[in-house]
Amino acid sequence: MVTSPASQPPLADLLKALEAAVLAGDRAQATQLEQTILQRLASEAAQRDEIERRVRKFMQILDQPTVGPPLFFDPFDAERGGPEFYARGDYESAVRGEPELYIDDVERGEAASDMQEGKVHRVWFATNRQSNAQGDGFTGKRHRQFTWGRVDVYVPQAHRFGETGTDFWTRLSRFDLRDDRLRIQQLATQSRGDFFADIHAEMQAARDSGKPPHALCFIHGYNVSFEEAAIRAAQLGCDLKIPGATAFFSWPSRGKTEFYPADEASIQASEWAITEFLVDFTQNCGAEKVHVIAHSMGNRGLLRALQRIAASAETRGQIKFGQVFLAAPDIDRDLFLDLARLYPEHAERTTLYASDRDLPVHLSARLHDAPRAGYFEPYTVTPGIDTVAVPNFNVDLMGHSYFAEAEALLYDIRDLMLNNLSPDNRQRIDPMVYGGQSFWRLRR
Repeated sequence: MVTSPASQPPLADLLKALEAAVLAGDRAQATQLEQTILQRLASEAAQRDEIERRVRKFMQILDQPTVGPPLFFDPFDAERGGPEFYARGDYESAVRGEPELYIDDVERGEAASDMQEGKVHRVWFATNRQSNAQGDGFTGKRHRQFTWGRVDVYVPQAHRFGETGTDFWTRLSRFDLRDDRLRIQQLATQSRGDFFADIHAEMQAARDSGKPPHALCFIHGYNVSFEEAAIRAAQLGCDLKIPGATAFFSWPSRGKTEFYPADEASIQASEWAITEFLVDFTQNCGAEKVHVIAHSMGNRGLLRALQRIAASAETRGQIKFGQVFLAAPDIDRDLFLDLARLYPEHAERTTLYASDRDLPVHLSARLHDAPRAGYFEPYTVTPGIDTVAVPNFNVDLMGHSYFAEAEALLYDIRDLMLNNLSPDNRQRIDPMVYGGQSFWRLRR
């Protein structure tokens, strides 16, 4: 059940309470209020997306007069979990708990018309999530076995570089109301053998086109569902134009902001699975180079996987990646510096992207009372890793997806994959000195 906005304190009151807590020096109260405010903002953004979806369905009725009678819109229907549309004559009976007339079938024909334009981008996955009851997706619960498979993600013609889709109000401000949201078209589980057969076919297709085959592995972060991970992997593969295959490992994140502690436990319990996947994929995918992008909390899984690889007699010295990208790593800074030598031992080049606008990583630093490797102060600089500061690009509400939403950053990632250039030889990269540390800064 969704809490009605009327039952929650206004944001203005929360901000006043935060100000009072700060002035009183009450760190515990201030931290709690900070988390409450940011969770509220995230929740309201999700609610806005749901309202937008309903508005789209409402407008489609104009083109489908046979669907039913005029509708009554209740934007905050707490009883039914959020905004809903009802037939006018049925709204009062719906409130009384009697059967109501929903019009979810308004979207009939929408998928077919959408598929007349755009394209489908295929990505492959491995996961240690439990499958859902329907068998057509995965939950946030752990499983002790791998599931392999592939996902076809529809990329609409209106897709913009670096985005997985925008809300109605953003599209309205651009004077382009076309639906630009990536979405899963089909998901299929596979045997390990079929998984690698598919991957090899993609590598051969790259060779046939005269391009050296590459593979990209994406490890998502905290607060990410399986569906969101698949869509983000497809966006990266599509925009970066990987000549080969894109795969992702999806560990069992709960996909909600309030489950941060549960996600911390899940990523730790998934270290073995991430290690086995990276070793197996790198040794058997058939790519000339395997690149890795780890985001946020996913960096914990990657770092521990490298530690396990280095400690095993079977894999020590056998696994070498191309480019490794550490995007906004939510890792204790001291732990990261202690183990940072593992990256150059297992990668052609390692690049750490950090931002001073990354609120989730900032909150993690506050929660753990210790700086994180992916936040700006102090910048994490260590031999063998190129640290690149990412300025305040136009990014999402929480500032945490800049690695995939900043155009200059994506171009930098692609340039590294194809050419492995040092920072001083790449476009849009400038030298920077801050607090006595020398590193690099990404230019718009």
